[in-house]
Amino acid sequence: MLYATQSPHPFSFSILLYYQKPPNSTSEVIGVYEAMVLLGIGGTILYVTSLSMVADLIGFTVGSSAFVYGVMSFADKLFNGLAVQIAQALHPCTDARQNCGTYYRQLLVFVPAGAALVALVSLILLALLVTTKKHCREQKTDCSVMNPSVQDSESEPLLS
Repeated sequence: MLYATQSPHPFSFSILLYYQKPPNSTSEVIGVYEAMVLLGIGGTILYVTSLSMVADLIGFTVGSSAFVYGVMSFADKLFNGLAVQIAQALHPCTDARQNCGTYYRQLLVFVPAGAALVALVSLILLALLVTTKKHCREQKTDCSVMNPSVQDSESEPLLS
């Protein structure tokens, strides 16, 4: 739920950076720092949310938790490296004298906003799934996509 309430940070970063003019003086550079603070807040909240979701997924089966966190860390490093390689491969400038600031500006605007949007939609869908699952258990009805044999409580993992 933290991410749902704090998700405007990456979007406001993208909007602020999209409309930011190239700085001509020191006072205009402050807008870039403000945008980077918003990006840092949004990225941190996204990372903490993913860690808490992994902790909910692991639940009480702590025997494999080190492996799960290791795989998550490896996948994080791998996909970040792939994203950098893709960004460099799609670089439109062939000459060092060309001004390619627009490419990197659009990259910094649309990639974090897209990641924040995907995360927000995923969390909304997950919340709807959990709510539907709890509703089916309370009504003692058989939901075709749910497993009614699993008992739910606040101390059990989120995705059991």
